[in-house]
Amino acid sequence: MIILVLLIASGVLLKMRWSAWFANSPEDPYTVPDSIARVTIVPGQAFGTERTVSWLCGEEERPATLAFRALKDSLVDAAWQVIEASGDVIRSRSGQGAYYHAHLSRLTPGEVYQLRLRVGEDHEKVLSMAMPAMLDSVMNFVYLGDVQDPDGEMSTGLFDLFRGQAGSVRPDFFALAGDQIEGPTDEYWRVWYDSWKGYTDEMPMIVSTGNHEYLKKGFARELDPRWVPQYNYPANGPEDFEGRSYYVDFPLARFVVIDSNGINSPSDIWNHRAWLKEVLKASTQPWQIVMYHHAVHCVRAGRSHPVMQYIFKPILVEYGADLVLQGHDHAYSRITTPAEDGGRTAPVYLISCSSPKLYRNGFAPIHDRLGSGIQLYQTVRVTPDTIHYTSLQYTGEVYDELVLAREAGTGKITVTDKAAHIPELFLFDNFSSSKKGQKKAKAYADAVEKRLKSRS
Repeated sequence: MIILVLLIASGVLLKMRWSAWFANSPEDPYTVPDSIARVTIVPGQAFGTERTVSWLCGEEERPATLAFRALKDSLVDAAWQVIEASGDVIRSRSGQGAYYHAHLSRLTPGEVYQLRLRVGEDHEKVLSMAMPAMLDSVMNFVYLGDVQDPDGEMSTGLFDLFRGQAGSVRPDFFALAGDQIEGPTDEYWRVWYDSWKGYTDEMPMIVSTGNHEYLKKGFARELDPRWVPQYNYPANGPEDFEGRSYYVDFPLARFVVIDSNGINSPSDIWNHRAWLKEVLKASTQPWQIVMYHHAVHCVRAGRSHPVMQYIFKPILVEYGADLVLQGHDHAYSRITTPAEDGGRTAPVYLISCSSPKLYRNGFAPIHDRLGSGIQLYQTVRVTPDTIHYTSLQYTGEVYDELVLAREAGTGKITVTDKAAHIPELFLFDNFSSSKKGQKKAKAYADAVEKRLKSRS
């Protein structure tokens, strides 16, 4: 009887959650305009000197090139350096598009380059690309959790905010922890690129996959076929995950990205574990930053990820990950690691959200700082001795702030909480009006009150 009850309960649960766990909405038929679009710039393995430029143009592959020259050379009409672009026709469920990419190496830090993309005889696009200088002394980037904005309205406002901050420090790149889009369809990718308004063709992107970029979920997982040819990240990841799990080297940090949604089989888990261990162990930079979609310690109520918590967390701790950037839970969490002297140290685990979709958080005591019902973005400033992390609301108001500092001589890392005076916000209120929903709302309100009292 017990087995029968469990089977029935499992069947009911699968029926209720089938769409969320295994299915995707249909993709409407689409055509790709015969013009250069969706230009994307990503780093190669060496951020300071390498870039890969990718773009979409039409539905059939044609000869394509990327020409480049230093902007200062254009004033004297210097010759372009021309390289052949690789192209491939990528077929999805309801259409196809021709994707191209070209890799640039031995670029000069601090230089501004003109780029000229050409496809066939009729299509050309000219743009500029700046290479950051001083990366050996400071690097700045913006980290975003899930953007996942079905109509793009909120994300357009956020990206316009970045564009309007002309007087502030320009980031060297954007880091996104997965679930950029609502689902793996051409329409959602169009919304994504439209919301950036061309920003992707001037600002490098370091992106991890999320479950909403996956076409097939469950046990037979399949990434949207557009993802890899759209980005073309370094092929330095585990076997069969090239361009999905990868790392990028900066003078001050090794930045490791893991496709946590694709790690499903025992062999995938084992290969990723061995790869992550080696990549962190071999790093010679002062800092190590790791990013993936599914959190080690989830903040969404009732959610956990045993593989990340019990298999990957020990590697992060043992081999010196300093900052761990995560998404998926659509709420905010910051967790620091207790130090032997009673203070706090690395790794620091972060979960953030920039999506209009917001979820109810849990209240496990491991979370140093929590938040719900708010959209946030994060700025990170890295120097040889410090990482200064700031989480901000879209108004620019600081929500969280901390500093990781390395002690001279000992190498000991201490974490200073600079947001202890800032109240936590629990604004989630999306409970149903049913009796069950109101019971959940009451329990949540009680948990919030208990949390706030414990921190007063």
